[in-house]
Amino acid sequence: MDSSLLIAAGASFIAGLTGYIIARLWIKPMVQYNITKRKIGRALSQCGILLEVLGDGRGRVQWKSGEDASIKKARRFAMDLTTCYNERIPYWYRLFLDSRGESPAEASGLLTHLNKMTDVRQIQDRIDRVQEKLRLK
Repeated sequence: MDSSLLIAAGASFIAGLTGYIIARLWIKPMVQYNITKRKIGRALSQCGILLEVLGDGRGRVQWKSGEDASIKKARRFAMDLTTCYNERIPYWYRLFLDSRGESPAEASGLLTHLNKMTDVRQIQDRIDRVQEKLRLK
């Protein structure tokens, strides 16, 4: 067997293995993080639309069963985002997100009791703060 063929086969194997590791351990978790972050943004915008519709004109909203589904979705996505941030994304990307001031844990904490609030202004302020923490605006 020709030695140049063995070298080429070995080099292509190493290149393929390196590409697989980068794609599987770096790119896929970062893409998943960004997709989940966009899902939170969509759920929060749906919540903002609901606030306009359900508001009683005096700055109050009464959540009925099923009407707070967008808040529950946003909360679930925020927990997924926090898990992805803490366990899946590479450390260097986490440092990059920290340098940008992005904090999924704080955003998840802000969404915790959102469906128990009744003041529209407080809810909208909380949604704005979550969007700020995730850099969605």
